Amino acid sequence: MTTIQRGSTGMTANPAQGVRINRKGPLRRTAAGRIALPLAVGKDGIHLAEGNLVLTVDAALVLYDELWHLMGKPIPLATPDERDE
Repeated sequence: MTTIQRGSTGMTANPAQGVRINRKGPLRRTAAGRIALPLAVGKDGIHLAEGNLVLTVDAALVLYDELWHLMGKPIPLATPDERDE
């Protein structure tokens, strides 16, 4: 599960400290064909809200590429012309 936490004490593995944004479920397609990543927001262990990070296909491909590079596993992506085929 992906977690982002910010605060004056820095990053911590303790889910009861700070503001956290966690993945809430599987990716899905919106009615407009975009990609939605469900997220949950909490603070100090208390659930606050849920929402979706909605990305265009191009923005999702950029994120995909950035994640693979951060993991040290660059994978060549299809060009826009190749995706349209």
